Amino acid sequence: MLKTNVVLTSGFALLLAAGACGPAKTVQRTSADSTEGGDLSGYWNDIDANLVAEEMMKDCMSRAWVENHMQDSGGQKPIVKLMGVIKRTDDRNVNEQYFAKRLEKELLNSGKVRVVAAWGQDNINVVEKARQATHAGDDTAKAQGNEAGADYTLQTVVNSQNESDGGGKSVRAYMVNMELVNVETNEKVWIGEKMIRKVVEQAGAGW
Repeated sequence: MLKTNVVLTSGFALLLAAGACGPAKTVQRTSADSTEGGDLSGYWNDIDANLVAEEMMKDCMSRAWVENHMQDSGGQKPIVKLMGVIKRTDDRNVNEQYFAKRLEKELLNSGKVRVVAAWGQDNINVVEKARQATHAGDDTAKAQGNEAGADYTLQTVVNSQNESDGGGKSVRAYMVNMELVNVETNEKVWIGEKMIRKVVEQAGAGW
């Protein structure tokens, strides 16, 4: 019995030693806008979110609705409110908050529009102004009813469609739809669509 325990203990020690001698983990730091590394899984990732946000907002800002608004409003920039991102896919890699913030950044940095707090975020200032009305001095408390009302809302939906042949090859497709809607008239002034399609092939196991 003792001999058996010694053999088992020795085998376990050898397994631990083999694990300790395995390849070391490496981490390479890249710039935030880098595409290095590409697609690791074929699912939606930060590269997709960044590129789609940049491309679609560039298209949106280049359309006639911006100039039309400024002509109708005496040169005032349009005010846009992001209504969040609706995810109609079970892909857990699609992070709505990450994508929404990229969209807001591209909108604001375009310099062509004014951007107000997004849907859900706007309640923070409502609570803060209510608190100031009670606790802040009259010379610094911010007045109620002075918010900049949005001229347009940006509505975004992300869909996906996946297919597999059951043998290690699959297709992952994503469709991002955006609509810019005039708050007062309910007219759609811009519609954008972006498709991303990836073919994923799982390599066979090697022995």
